Formats: sequence, C-alpha cells, structure tokens
Amino acid sequence: MSNGKTICTVCNYIYDEALGEQAQNIPPSLKFDDLPDSWQCPICNSSKEMFQPCSCVSLHTYEQTCVKPNAAMTGLFVSQTVGQLVADRPERACILEQYNIDYCCGGKKTLEEACKQKGVSIAEVTEKLAAAEQDLAEKEPDWKKTSLKQLIDHIVACYHQPLRDELPRISQLAEKVARVHGANHPEMIEVFKIFTPFREQLEMHMQKEELILFPGIAGIEAGGSPRSFGCGGGVEHPIEVMTQEHDDAGEALVKMRQLTNDYVPPVDACNTFKVLLHSLAKLELDMHQHVHKENNILFPRASEMANASPIAVQGKAVSHGRGAQG
Repeated sequence: MSNGKTICTVCNYIYDEALGEQAQNIPPSLKFDDLPDSWQCPICNSSKEMFQPCSCVSLHTYEQTCVKPNAAMTGLFVSQTVGQLVADRPERACILEQYNIDYCCGGKKTLEEACKQKGVSIAEVTEKLAAAEQDLAEKEPDWKKTSLKQLIDHIVACYHQPLRDELPRISQLAEKVARVHGANHPEMIEVFKIFTPFREQLEMHMQKEELILFPGIAGIEAGGSPRSFGCGGGVEHPIEVMTQEHDDAGEALVKMRQLTNDYVPPVDACNTFKVLLHSLAKLELDMHQHVHKENNILFPRASEMANASPIAVQGKAVSHGRGAQG
C-alpha cells in the first residue's frame, strides 16, 4: 500500500504527498503521479523517471510539530549498531539511506561510528529516527520472529529472482553506454568492467546459497542434525564465506557510485545513460536491503540455532570428552 512518499534514487530526496514541496509552490496532497512530466527533483534536478516508491516513515514530524524527540531514545540509537536498528524496524533503512549509511555490510558499526565515518551529524540522524518512531508502521513481518524458512523464501522470491532478471538487463545497458559514450565518459568503461565480474560473482553467490547454505539452515530449523559443510565444518564456515562475498559486492557498488558521481546523469546523457544510472541506483538500494536481511538477521539466527541444537551440543561434549581422555 502506498504511503505517499517517493524517493529520488540519485540524491535520496523524498517527495511527501502529504506535505507537497514549498520550495516549488507545490501544495499538500498533490500526488506524485499528478506532478507535470517536466517536474524535476528540487535538490539535484533529476527527472520523475529517477524516482521510485519509498517504504520509509515520515521524516517531517519534528519539523511540523517542533517537539523535541525523547533524549533517552536518541541516546539508545547512538550506541546501537546500524544493522540492529534496521533489523528492529526495517522502515529505518530509508532514513539511513538518505545519509549513505551502510547498514548491510557495515551493519556492525554503531550509529555513532557510522555517522563519524560519513561526516554527518549524529544529532540530526538520531532526531529524525526518534521523531519518526510514532509514525512507524510495520510494512513487513518481523523477520527476527518468523521461521528461518519464511525468511529464506522471502529472500529468494524478493531479491534473488528479481536479480536474475535485472542483472542481464543492466549488463546490456552498461555495455551500450560504455561503447557509445566511452570516448567522452571513460568512467563508464570502468563501470562496465566492474559490473561484469560483479554480475558473474553475484549469480554464482546466489546459486551457492540456494543449493548449499539455505537448505542446510532450513534443515537445522526442521530439527535435523546440523549439516556438514566442506571439510566436516558447521554452518559457520559457509556463512563466513557468504559474508565476505557480500563485502566484495559492496565494494563494487561503492566504486560504481563513485565513478558515476552518485549516479547523477551528466548534461549530455541520453535516455539509455539515464536509465542505466537509475537502474544501478535501484540495484544498490535493493542490495543493501537484501544483504542486511542475510548478514544481520538470517545468518546470526542460523548460527545461534545451530549452536543451540542438542545434537551440536552433544557433539561438542563428545569431542571435549575424547580430548580429555587423550
């Protein structure tokens, strides 16, 4: 269900239909679809086609009410990891995205550490998070409480399958833009060189998860004996490998964002060029949410469940017993 908010995939500006846009004399309640086709983002001048629906919360409560957010609440935010913040409330992701704070691969950093690294005001971010609390409404199940099988099915259906459709399309766009615009924009040749192995590795990565890791996790949850991976190891090893591959994918995304000036189209960009940048920006956003759900929810829950398995505990006891006898 639409919440009346649409986000610019270039600069993360959010058009809120409930508020309109005072700077452009747009009255409240004007729907995004009813804006003129010639309308542009008031921050970066991107066209309407660079916007997509935003599942975030209202970011304007503080500005509208002038009520200071609860100090104790903002203090709690500072010490929490950004991964945990989004795991608790998925809608918070949109606020962190506005500041380019990485909550997936960088999910283990505290909010304070992440803000310092990005050079943004911790007070500003925590105030927005706290002010938005009263408006937060769950758009998805609480993945920390569902079964792991449900979470796995969600990841495959909502991220893996769409990626398999989207990656070949983006690859064709990247090749065309590099070939046609490479002379004037050599950075797009570099983007294509980065995207090609990124795609290949990501497709292989998803296959390994679906054929090996995910069935193993589902088996542990179903009450079977913990599956042996590799050289007789537990679930921790494949999780470690998948997490490292997530980090590698994240680095590739960072490089492509840097090369494209945060996905801002140059003045001479044709429609194909603009569509490519829009697609890369959306890919990055989806990857952040995708990796977050694996790194910060699925993998920790699976590891905890494997370690708590009676068979796993019994196996450790036997191992220690043999060690003592030796």
